[in-house]
Amino acid sequence: MTVSIHDLHLLVDTLESELATANATKDNARAADLQSSLMEMKVLRARLLIADAEAFATQLATSRGEVENAIARIRSKTGLSFVRSLAEDLGIPLPSGKGVHSDILEELPKEPPVASMDQPGRITTGGPSTFVAARMIRPQTILYTDDGGRDFLRVGGSRSWRNCNPGNIRKGGFSKNNGSIGNDGSFAIFPSKKVGRDAIEALLRGRSYGPLTLEAAINRYAPKIENDTDAYVDFVVQQTGLNRSDVLDELLIAQIRSIIGAIEKMEGWKPGEEKPHLPASGFAGDEMLTGGGTDGQGTSAAIGASEEWMNIARREAALPAVQRSEVPGPKSNPRILEYFRVGSNWFDPKKGDEEEWCAVFVNYCLEMSGHVGTNHPGARSFFWNRKNQFIRLPEPRNFSIGVRRYDFSQPNWETGSGHVGFVVDYTSTHVTLLGGNQSETITKQEYPLLVTDGDGTVTAKFVAFMMPVMN
Repeated sequence: MTVSIHDLHLLVDTLESELATANATKDNARAADLQSSLMEMKVLRARLLIADAEAFATQLATSRGEVENAIARIRSKTGLSFVRSLAEDLGIPLPSGKGVHSDILEELPKEPPVASMDQPGRITTGGPSTFVAARMIRPQTILYTDDGGRDFLRVGGSRSWRNCNPGNIRKGGFSKNNGSIGNDGSFAIFPSKKVGRDAIEALLRGRSYGPLTLEAAINRYAPKIENDTDAYVDFVVQQTGLNRSDVLDELLIAQIRSIIGAIEKMEGWKPGEEKPHLPASGFAGDEMLTGGGTDGQGTSAAIGASEEWMNIARREAALPAVQRSEVPGPKSNPRILEYFRVGSNWFDPKKGDEEEWCAVFVNYCLEMSGHVGTNHPGARSFFWNRKNQFIRLPEPRNFSIGVRRYDFSQPNWETGSGHVGFVVDYTSTHVTLLGGNQSETITKQEYPLLVTDGDGTVTAKFVAFMMPVMN
């Protein structure tokens, strides 16, 4: 899984602590091995700090391999297996050795959290009830899905509030085992504040923190490389009335919970706006809008706003080919996997970037520009229009969403493939789409409006042109 600066800081801190112990006990063989591993970790940390994001992405496989080798060395030569156990207890993701982008694939669930999400039919209004899945769809915006398949947004506020994570616990095995339903790339997202607080309690009462003093626990929880740890400790002591030397295992539950309250305040808990992830205009998505020069109520407004999603689409299409195209062989382009994470993070792309990704690309462009996608990997989801988030147009218009179908055996198109992209040109017989999964990349491609075989049977057809309803 992805190794972050925070991960390396914690591993370096652990190695430095063990090195100091080995030196103090004059265990020279152990100290020499620890010193070697420590230098490897520091080199990796420095590399990560100075490399720019794009350059580092291409080197990530090598970097993770070196980290894995360093950890293996510690374990095989000195028996420091606790390093990996400690990382797991702290929720620190460590390299899995399964491939450069396996972390993104591993985070995607194997089935929809609510079965109805993969079916046609309108979403019932109301809620929210219990949140069952969550993801970050754009900066300072978390999308939650409840057990009725309804989507809600938490926008603004503090990161801890958006994530229902009052302790800002990192994503990873620990957070998953304690109820997280997603992550924002670095930090876990919990279904409620209570579940987030319970996770802090489980962490502080676990074997990694329980034997520590309050001061040592805060130093581990908020390391000096990222925090003013002394001020953090002072704040917790002042808020709780405890002593720095108090051992967590010896505290009462009420005292542990007072520490949790202080951590919540220190990490920041500022509410923002929570709202349904639906168009606010109230236009019915099934309505076929026609008319004269204004194109019907709502359509002109949507066309005027089309630059919002088209700017995202053009930006992605302008990337170097290596960044926007499928990768030959078993590996996958991380950017295409990101389209799945944002555009439909309940779907498991078992084929990696060779999975059909036209729909998640359109969803990515909509969500990143502040509009409502379908949260589904199939072109048919635009035809379903489950949230009434699209206006149906009687004919193609530039910057609308063109939906193409290949199988006509099911009236409601419950299953089966198709294609979807943004209309950028059209004639009486053809439509040009700017979209993903076109010749294995993001590009413009022309398609006929209708294709028939020799006996006149329709084999491909544009079945809908949709315009996003204005939020």
